[in-house]
Amino acid sequence: MGKEIIELAIRSPKNGSLLNDFEAAKNAAVRKLVRINGVGPEREFEPFSTVPKKDQKVYVGMTKYASQSKVYRAMMSFGFISKLMKFMKQMDAHIGVFIQPMDDNFDYLNFANKENVTEIALLRPKQGVSKNIFLKERTAFLNRLDSEPEVLKSYTFNVTGGFKGKDAFPHFTIYKDKQSFDTLMKRISKEDFVQNFFNFFDVVLITFNKTLK
Repeated sequence: MGKEIIELAIRSPKNGSLLNDFEAAKNAAVRKLVRINGVGPEREFEPFSTVPKKDQKVYVGMTKYASQSKVYRAMMSFGFISKLMKFMKQMDAHIGVFIQPMDDNFDYLNFANKENVTEIALLRPKQGVSKNIFLKERTAFLNRLDSEPEVLKSYTFNVTGGFKGKDAFPHFTIYKDKQSFDTLMKRISKEDFVQNFFNFFDVVLITFNKTLK
């Protein structure tokens, strides 16, 4: 059947688009998509901060596909594609990638609840830094971060395809709650392991989110 795939979509309304029109087009496309056998459910997250900062409201959505073949099937669904094309006229896409968790125990439905803060980070190696060195430094950074009491767990992903940001390396970090997140950020922002990791990556996009569903 193949390993499950998650679509990660981060987008904003285009300049001149109304929020109501954007949300209506988004919801219509998602409804068509999750009706396809082997696709869904959808999860939604609401950023309270992004790096870099975006002028428009940012929407973060995920959709699970049972396998790569289900991705292909969705892309061949006329009903979905027609709704997607209408939605694309309303959206400014920041990230559109298909990812697979490197942790076989990743629980798509339950990795973050409504109390948690989820950091979704898409990074790429700085110029002159090799992929292997970047991944080694990211592993060391996340292992150290996960040792903090405010952190529940971090997850890393392989990118299997996409149209925006597919050269990035994604990871999620789950914090217990907003108070824990704020406390930790104040405490570690200048610690050596954080400052050291900055030497190895450029930010494609980072969102800090509460869970909607």
